[in-house]
Amino acid sequence: MLANVLQKSGYSTLTAASGSDGLRLLRSASVDAVVLDYEMPEMKGDLIAQAIRRCIPGLPIVLFTGVPDDVPEQARQSVNHVVHKADFSGLLGALKKLAEESASKRDPI
Repeated sequence: MLANVLQKSGYSTLTAASGSDGLRLLRSASVDAVVLDYEMPEMKGDLIAQAIRRCIPGLPIVLFTGVPDDVPEQARQSVNHVVHKADFSGLLGALKKLAEESASKRDPI
């Protein structure tokens, strides 16, 4: 469902069923950002975010979770944004902000 929402909003998406599948996918695909679920098969989203940070340090990561208040501070430090699963507009806003930040880093003022 999330991929459909993102695609309808103009984003190209790749999906993975688990953290290890996602990490394998990142080795073979170029992406502008990652959206992770906090509760994933095999490992939690923050552990995947930490693995991504080791491989691709500047890649923007959004943690999409059903219970944002339950995400520990250490997990929050591994990602750029934490967004509630019911807040699709918040997710789209976070992705737009990350894209703007990325563009401003590329375009000197």
